[in-house]
Amino acid sequence: MDPFRSLFADALGKAPVAPPPDSVGFCRSISSRLCTLCHASVTAYDLEFPARNRALQEFWRLLQPGPPLQPLIRSPQGRHYRTTTKRKLQMHRGTPVLSLIDSRDGGGFRAMDVVRCAIEPESHARVYTYVEGFIVKPPAFLLTDALRYVVIRGNERELTIILTVQQITSQIVHITNTLSKGLTRACPEVRGVLLFEDDTNGRYYLGSRNPSKKRAIRKIFGTTDVYQRFGGRSFLFPSLAFSQVNASLVDTVIGTAGRLLRVEGDSSFYDLYCGYGLFTLTLGAHAGTAVGVERSPEAVLAAKANALRNGIGNVRFVRCDITAETLEPLLSRARPGALFLLDPARGGTAPGVIEAVAATRPGRVVHLFCRIDLMPAELERWRSTGYRLAEAVPFDMFPGTDEIEVMALFTPATIPPGNRTSEPTHTPHR
Repeated sequence: MDPFRSLFADALGKAPVAPPPDSVGFCRSISSRLCTLCHASVTAYDLEFPARNRALQEFWRLLQPGPPLQPLIRSPQGRHYRTTTKRKLQMHRGTPVLSLIDSRDGGGFRAMDVVRCAIEPESHARVYTYVEGFIVKPPAFLLTDALRYVVIRGNERELTIILTVQQITSQIVHITNTLSKGLTRACPEVRGVLLFEDDTNGRYYLGSRNPSKKRAIRKIFGTTDVYQRFGGRSFLFPSLAFSQVNASLVDTVIGTAGRLLRVEGDSSFYDLYCGYGLFTLTLGAHAGTAVGVERSPEAVLAAKANALRNGIGNVRFVRCDITAETLEPLLSRARPGALFLLDPARGGTAPGVIEAVAATRPGRVVHLFCRIDLMPAELERWRSTGYRLAEAVPFDMFPGTDEIEVMALFTPATIPPGNRTSEPTHTPHR
């Protein structure tokens, strides 16, 4: 078990036991087993949050990174917050059911046939209930045989449904069209349905994690783009693009990043892993120039369209893999003192990326960690390039789970890296 998860499990075990006040009917399988994939089924958020904060402070004490950790920022929605949810089709005693799976690294396919989940919106449960009722009927068997995942993306008012199937055929399209018509009558918040082809049957609901590998997509109904409004800007992006799963905290994250970076009119701003342009178009709009870098072609097209939609003309977007090799020519013109924001995926940055950014001698860097147990190694990488951790702000971005998001500000160390004395490296332990 990772260090923070272990500390959090200990802290949660010492917390008073009290089930969530609205837990009736949630987080149970069809055989009445209680779901064990997160803590939301047995612990109210008001008790979970202080336990999480205690574990976080202990983790930080063991890490000894320098500055004290800022207080954990509470999620406005402790439950029912997720904008993206998924179910994997599993067979239960010969009957197809839609199951939650353990999405943590190394979690494999540990599954729970749960429809109503405490960290998901009620509208998602209604969709899963309808789809599960449809796929057990004989006319749907061809679709059922091909179905791998049912995924829901959207906002509080509009949902897009993605059916990941082994192969898209004319018969699958016909059956899905029938499903779509009934689903939109039963769940009017559904505004789009699409098929996504993936023959790998892996643990990732959109197939390969490499976005350059093209997959067949077929729109069945409606609009398949997702709308969100963050930081006073309007964003529209494909339902297959990455987006934040806890929309209730995004404005706070943007505001905190802006405070730390101090973006001004004459500054240069670089947003690595920019996605559909969230930080580029909210923070970068206040800079002299802003560059967003992203490897997903669909996300880059959405970012460019979002810049036009919001009337922002000082930004440009570059599509490339974010590696040391690709960043070198891209950053060759970066002026010393530029501002950087890094928001990588759960796996963190590729080898050499931190070093390539530091080589440009940025004035301030904000690095977001959505997996806190990666921090020790990456903090050491920043230190070795002559940058110090100046401030760290944690966000309870994923209530109910074992994860914390931490925003870290790095600034140049006062002593050049070549003249620094070696510092001991501390790794959290139990």
